[in-house]
Amino acid sequence: MSEEDEFERIFEELRTARDELRVQMHLAKAEIRDEWEEELEPKFHEAERKLEEAAEETRQVVNVIAEELMDAYRRIKARLD
Repeated sequence: MSEEDEFERIFEELRTARDELRVQMHLAKAEIRDEWEEELEPKFHEAERKLEEAAEETRQVVNVIAEELMDAYRRIKARLD
């Protein structure tokens, strides 16, 4: 399993746990609701944003490598022709 797949699996588990708890939040005590809204939700959104940024950075790196490989393949092909 790639690192990106592992991150996505972890976040899918987090999303599922979060969604299940959100359903129960309307029954929660005010103290728990405050912790959820003031601490956990901002932290979750920050982590999700960082995951998206990391995924984009990974795609950019892979694109650069792919372009470099394609250029090298073209050079070799041109030399063989």
